[in-house]
Amino acid sequence: MVEVLWLLLGSFLGFMGRFISFGTIWYQCEVVWMTQHQKLLERETLQLAVRLSKADYAAVQQLVKAGLYRSSADFLREAVRDKLGSLEVVSVRDVDSRKAERLIEDYLVKHPGPSFASEIADALGLDYGVTFKIVHKLLEEGRVRKAKA
Repeated sequence: MVEVLWLLLGSFLGFMGRFISFGTIWYQCEVVWMTQHQKLLERETLQLAVRLSKADYAAVQQLVKAGLYRSSADFLREAVRDKLGSLEVVSVRDVDSRKAERLIEDYLVKHPGPSFASEIADALGLDYGVTFKIVHKLLEEGRVRKAKA
C-alpha cells in the first residue's frame, strides 16, 4: 500500500509539484492511508452465535420494527457494547494468607453485620478462593460467627 502511495505521489508531484510542497502531499497521503487502514481494522469482525428465548427474540424484533434499531444484529452489538462498558476491571491483590486473614478481620470489624465472603473479596481485592478458605477457617476457630438467616 505504501509503495502504491509513493508511485501515486511521484505522479502527482510531476503534475502538481509547482503548487504544493512535497511535505504537504506526503502528509495528506499518509493521513488518508492511516484512516483507511484504521477503518479496515475496525471492520474486521468475528461472529458469535446467540440463542434467545422466544419472548426475548420477539422483543428484539419489535424494537427493530419500531425503527429503534436497523436490525437484530445492530441491537445485539449495542447490547454487548453497553454491557462491556458497564463492567469494571477487577484486579486481585497478591498477598499471603496471614496478611489476607488480617485484612478480612479488619474489614469485618469496620463493617459490622452480615457480609458475604464474595463481598469481602471484592472490597479487599482478594482472590475468592483464598477469601472463602480464610472465612471458613475463622468460622471454625470461632473468631467470626455465621449470620442468622
